[in-house]
Amino acid sequence: MAVEVSSVPRWGRRGEIRMRQLRFGDVTLVALTDAVPPPADWLYAFPAHVAEFDAPARLRWAENGLFETRFCVHALVQDGAVTLVDAGLGPGPSSYFGGLRGRLDAELAAAGLDATMVTRVLFTHFHLDHVGWASREGQACFPNASYHAPEAELAHWRSWGERSALPHHVEAFDRAIAPLLAGGMVTGLQPGCPVPGAPALAYRAVPGHTAGHCGVVLDDGVRRLAIAGDAWHSPAQIERPDWGHRADADPAAAAASRQALACWAHEIGAVIAAGHFPERHGFGTVEAAPSGGFRWEPLG
Repeated sequence: MAVEVSSVPRWGRRGEIRMRQLRFGDVTLVALTDAVPPPADWLYAFPAHVAEFDAPARLRWAENGLFETRFCVHALVQDGAVTLVDAGLGPGPSSYFGGLRGRLDAELAAAGLDATMVTRVLFTHFHLDHVGWASREGQACFPNASYHAPEAELAHWRSWGERSALPHHVEAFDRAIAPLLAGGMVTGLQPGCPVPGAPALAYRAVPGHTAGHCGVVLDDGVRRLAIAGDAWHSPAQIERPDWGHRADADPAAAAASRQALACWAHEIGAVIAAGHFPERHGFGTVEAAPSGGFRWEPLG
């Protein structure tokens, strides 16, 4: 099926910018940029790879030595209903990110959407930049939505509690996810099982970044799309899956998951949405690299 990449205007502090959209027939995927932190030093983001700072993959994707990222929420829109994948940083201010505030409400409005249209929210994992708009002051932010999470991620947090992750992630979980759990509003799903009410959607296990981390796959036999969660933080990691981001809980497992996801995406020709890549590179495909392995090819 033909894939159409487009953008719509929106207004920011620096004038008009563009919101990226991907259309598969009657399904539209919208990349909603909740927040953009300042660029970080590449070696802060990938501290285990100091000796490889001048490797070709880093030079290709971070020529200035800076790691650019964003906190993205993806919206799948079909027949007026919206499925959100993840819930961003939240309204903030985030003390961990220097007072950074999310703008998901404004991003939804710019896309012609609103919170009442959201029928389900699929969490890839429970880090602070993926749960922030799940609830506010104990109330669900999306009143008409069902909430789902990978079963292994839920099991990890239920078993480990405050030891589940670093303190800033635990604080966000307690603020945004715990009220939903207390209300029985979050359903665990196994990878490969269809999402209730959306038989073409399913989780795909990509463990390592967290214990139960998953991507979200749309596959109806014609359309093949994967929203990658935090499998990759930079396009350079597609060329170098051994490069682990500082937030990976199990670097070896995360590296194996990155490689497996790249192989799968290349073999079936899936389109990938990568929420931590800069917006201009956020949609793409995994292509064979001339020197072996894979590389990122942005769409549009």
